[in-house]
Amino acid sequence: MSEESIQPEIQTPGEFQDNEQLSTSEAMSGVITAPAETFETIANTPRKNYWLIPMLIAVAIGLVSTFLFMQDAELTAATMEKQKAKMREKFSENVKEGKMTQEQADKALESMNPRGMMFKVFGFGGAVIGPFIILLLLSVIYLIALKVMKAQFEFTNVLNVIGLAFLIVAIGNLISMAVSVMKGNITSFGPALFMNPETSGEKMYTLFSKTDLFSVWFYTVIAIGLSKIGRISIAKTAPVVFIVWIVYVIASSLAF
Repeated sequence: MSEESIQPEIQTPGEFQDNEQLSTSEAMSGVITAPAETFETIANTPRKNYWLIPMLIAVAIGLVSTFLFMQDAELTAATMEKQKAKMREKFSENVKEGKMTQEQADKALESMNPRGMMFKVFGFGGAVIGPFIILLLLSVIYLIALKVMKAQFEFTNVLNVIGLAFLIVAIGNLISMAVSVMKGNITSFGPALFMNPETSGEKMYTLFSKTDLFSVWFYTVIAIGLSKIGRISIAKTAPVVFIVWIVYVIASSLAF
């Protein structure tokens, strides 16, 4: 027997294991029921764009959520009143600094009509464009992080991880909107559900609104997915994923 015949077969990261490729529907159901196994299979089968259909489904669910929001006069009026209060304060500062006149400030506030066309354009436009902007930003951030960690991966699979996980966000947004309609106040499926923005403070309420259960689930699945498609430990991916989320939550809560 030759020496070559007894050498063990070493599989390089670029070679595919003998796994059957998942269909898009299997990948979408798998990200909910068995994310680790799903992303393991995706990483070890030929490249396929799994992310597009889940993102389109997320957009569709986002449009439904926005429609429910727009149809609730009490909810839209309450939301707009909060926005007007913030803008009124900002406009007052601009008037004092001479950046705009009082007349311009009054006209700008009057144009903030929950039944106006601009309000609907921004609402439905955000539901369509927003998910893809988030997909792009997170993909770039995680791409850089995986490169720094010397992970072996394909960029398509980074998109697949985030795109498939977005189904969780979409479901969460729809449930949160249904609860918000029932409560008459924008809330999320988490600690904020049991809080009152008037007693807890607007910034604290906003902070807890962004730390809902579906967001935790979303980022947990992403951490699992990045570890599988990058062939690295989840102990490396989880800190990056959750630090990015925490920074976003704090920054957006302080900003608004």
